[in-house]
Amino acid sequence: MVSEVKFPPYVRLRGKVFWFRRRVEDGLIPIIGRGEFNESLKTSDLAEARKLAAFRNAELEAEFERARAVRKAQTTTVPLHQQPTTEEGQYIREAVRSYLLEEDEAVRMSVPDDDAMEAYEDIRADENEAVVEGLRSGAVALGPVEKERMRKLLAAIGVTVEPGSPGWHIAAYKATEGLLLGLRDIGSRINGGFVVTPPRPVAPASLAAPSPEVSSSSSPVVTLGDVIDHYVKGLPDNDFKRKVKRCLQLFGEMLGHTLPVADLRQKAVTDFMRDICRLPDKWARRFDAGESIATMLAVKAAKVMSPTTYEANYRGPLGTFLDVSSKTFGDDGFRAMSVKHIKYMGDRLPEEDQQRALRPDELVTLFEGDAFARIAQDPKQEPLYWLFVVMLFTGARPREVCQLNPQVDFGQVDEVWYIDLDEKTPAGVGVTKSIKTGEARRVPLHAELVRLGFAEYLQQAKERGADRLFPTWRLKNGNTFSAHYKAVADLLRAVGLYTRDAPPGEQITGAYTLRKTFITECRNQGVVSKELTGHSDGSTTAMQDRHYIFGPEPFRRKLEQLSKLAMPVRIPKRQH
Repeated sequence: MVSEVKFPPYVRLRGKVFWFRRRVEDGLIPIIGRGEFNESLKTSDLAEARKLAAFRNAELEAEFERARAVRKAQTTTVPLHQQPTTEEGQYIREAVRSYLLEEDEAVRMSVPDDDAMEAYEDIRADENEAVVEGLRSGAVALGPVEKERMRKLLAAIGVTVEPGSPGWHIAAYKATEGLLLGLRDIGSRINGGFVVTPPRPVAPASLAAPSPEVSSSSSPVVTLGDVIDHYVKGLPDNDFKRKVKRCLQLFGEMLGHTLPVADLRQKAVTDFMRDICRLPDKWARRFDAGESIATMLAVKAAKVMSPTTYEANYRGPLGTFLDVSSKTFGDDGFRAMSVKHIKYMGDRLPEEDQQRALRPDELVTLFEGDAFARIAQDPKQEPLYWLFVVMLFTGARPREVCQLNPQVDFGQVDEVWYIDLDEKTPAGVGVTKSIKTGEARRVPLHAELVRLGFAEYLQQAKERGADRLFPTWRLKNGNTFSAHYKAVADLLRAVGLYTRDAPPGEQITGAYTLRKTFITECRNQGVVSKELTGHSDGSTTAMQDRHYIFGPEPFRRKLEQLSKLAMPVRIPKRQH
């Protein structure tokens, strides 16, 4: 049976261990010194692999940014206004050959797997044919794409020649000769031969870039704020970037954004890591509201950040930032510092807030008891009734359910009702939609939801003009659920299931226990739930998702899986 688990970007499973694999863009290969990163994450736990891969990817993004800066410095180009001289033409040819062999050597040193190596060598073989034909006919770099590619190749060896200028055609022809020489050498390597990569030739004086003028003024002082801004700009725009930005915002706030990096010491980093363990767990909200970090630290917090948050949101991201920045800004005085051995100093326990799934007997206690029956009969409790029932039969997160807009987020396909969990569809007034993964998903309504009348509830809400599922529930900071945790907890207490004092991973404290229950029941009954709950399914690679798959998962496949699910409980219908 093909695995239905979808892994995070750049993560693959080999045997029982997760690996990280990411290609290096072609222009950076000679600088990075390899064509790809292929490394064991040394874990068989998907959640841990996701965290480790995110950290590693952030490290590589920063390394690639440094390499781009190096490439830019290496390829300071000199315009070629006239036709190249014999000496300049020879330099272009030999420099291109050397550049191509540097790339090839870096690919081979990265030790790609057999399939990747075969694909790479096929590309080089096709290139060889095109280059030979271009030299035979004299038609090199004619189309717009080919011209741009040739312009970048010439720039990579330090020469700027504008297409259509007097020196363009001869420079492009000489560069193509260099390509042919390099491709023939690569062909020898493919066939088992050994070809030494020659050093870059020395550019003739006419192509040498002028020495930059030395300024008499002193260099500007690089501050911690400068380094943080530079680092954050190099990160891809995703949830991990937002997490890193928050960590570095706190780091800059507590140490001073104007602190010269030459004055930053390991002791300050160590003190920072120990101090944040004393911050309130909701420090960010209070900071955004105008409260200072110093004020928060002056009073003992009733609840501090958890060790899981400390590791994932602070120690990991800050450690990567320090490592990258010491390499990038070492010349400006940024010392090598570490958070490796700075342990969590708070009083929280790992995973202490993890909830578990409800057992079948507990489902009966919750849904078939008097407390839930009273909710089913009380019109004012209608939102709480539907929140519990919809989460149980969809596995959706509480915020995803509450932010549904009846005007746009439900419908029918071949007489099958569905809801759309999508942060990009129009939101209700004052609502800020959010999907944890950022990816929309369409979820068919389980037959039990239809029996209980949820489709009719949606239709009536739409006809009344409601733009969110529970219009009587108040909003808090754009979140349609955050103001109603207590109502959920109160019901769990009323039926005797609330267990805040249970060991980590054994608690029942809120709505997430229903999502855990849905996923657990699906697993126990052989129902594939990944596409329903918004977890990745691993059946495709990131490359396929990005470039080949245009459209959502098949709706019928999800319906077929969901129809297998039978919850071991009989839910009472609402009394109208």
